[in-house]
Amino acid sequence: MMVPDTYNPECRPESELNLAGFLAKSAVNGPGIRAVIWVQGCPIRCKGCFNPELLPFSKLRTVPVQKLAEAILTLDNIDGVTFSGGEPFAQAAPLAELGSILQSKGLSIVTFTGFTWEQLVAKNRSAWQRLLSITDLLFAGPYLPEENEPLKSLADSNRKSIHRLHGGRPVNQQIWNSSMNADTRNEIEFTLLPDGRTVVTGYPGSRLVRELAQYSSGV
Repeated sequence: MMVPDTYNPECRPESELNLAGFLAKSAVNGPGIRAVIWVQGCPIRCKGCFNPELLPFSKLRTVPVQKLAEAILTLDNIDGVTFSGGEPFAQAAPLAELGSILQSKGLSIVTFTGFTWEQLVAKNRSAWQRLLSITDLLFAGPYLPEENEPLKSLADSNRKSIHRLHGGRPVNQQIWNSSMNADTRNEIEFTLLPDGRTVVTGYPGSRLVRELAQYSSGV
């Protein structure tokens, strides 16, 4: 099932994001060390979605773009910021505004989307075009789970098409080459937060996803 891709029950201001999660530093969500933003809500509803709790367009944590930008710019030693979700293009306007601020300060922008490149171009929406214009690396395409066959790397062409876009800040070529190497072993990252919660991110296979879910639920 796919809900309308402009669905926004909160009628959020364009200068405000509905966040599902934030990680200050990650090494498995794009080239180099990156802050990661997960937005809440996705219209695509891929079967076997890796983040099913991020599908509903429910109000979770709304944050003004300027406030989030200021927080990110205080972080040391990051190469850029990754937009994920959920579906970033469902909140394209505020993410484009955020990305523009961060890019002007020297950070690169990576965007993951469940839409294909062809869908993004065909829609020709102004907010979508603004988000594309500040995106350095775009990983496009729906989630396609394959039993016991994890991603070999971010560049696994069976899952996502990769677009290095013009108009954004160039990504360091050395970091790009090492991160996009198709022979790179699949990586999973565990981050322990100050409140005791653990964030698991990366690209595990479907079997490991189920095992982690059973462990977290105590099954």
